[in-house]
Amino acid sequence: MKETWLIQTPGNRHLILFMLGWGATPNAVQHLPFPEGCDVVCYYDHRRLAPLAAEAFERYERIYLFAWSFGVWVAEQCCQTLPLHRAIAINGTPYPASPQYGLRLKVLQRTIKSVAAMGGNPFRDDAHPEKYAPAGDFEEPSPQQQVAELDFLAEACQTLPEQPHLPWSRAYIATRDEIFPPARMRAYWGELGRDFESYHFPFHHASIVLDELDYC
Repeated sequence: MKETWLIQTPGNRHLILFMLGWGATPNAVQHLPFPEGCDVVCYYDHRRLAPLAAEAFERYERIYLFAWSFGVWVAEQCCQTLPLHRAIAINGTPYPASPQYGLRLKVLQRTIKSVAAMGGNPFRDDAHPEKYAPAGDFEEPSPQQQVAELDFLAEACQTLPEQPHLPWSRAYIATRDEIFPPARMRAYWGELGRDFESYHFPFHHASIVLDELDYC
């Protein structure tokens, strides 16, 4: 699991923590207009998992967690000791391999592997840029690296012991999500769920983050 700080300024008392989805880099959120007074850190490339130590974040008055896609499950493995002020799930659930609450994991794995084997990038469609993260400063992983990450996550989410659920504050559900079926996310989140018009990539909508920051 990689860690990248987009903002780390002495004196900032609030932290925005992104647990990104598989195949993602900080390019996914780098473009957002973050307000003053908060640091921003991203965790991604989940081919290995490591719990985050609470003492590393003890100077912050408020920690806002935004977990996207498979990052919802990863957050439940890695953020158990953090004193979260708000925890926001976006286009994911704590049960990514569940036929009731998760994605179509085996179909997704087969499709991605077949496209990657033919030399294409299964994570990019230039005809529909609104589905994907904009270009940024961070090198995107190769299709083969992304396949390896998905293979690890698919195995880990079915074999690691279940963790206590985090105190989720809200769950955003994209109505056009083609990875996590919206109906399955609604079935899990119930009253915490909030529909919004989008595809699986959510961060073209800055309000998903900015509206949850109650210190501004």
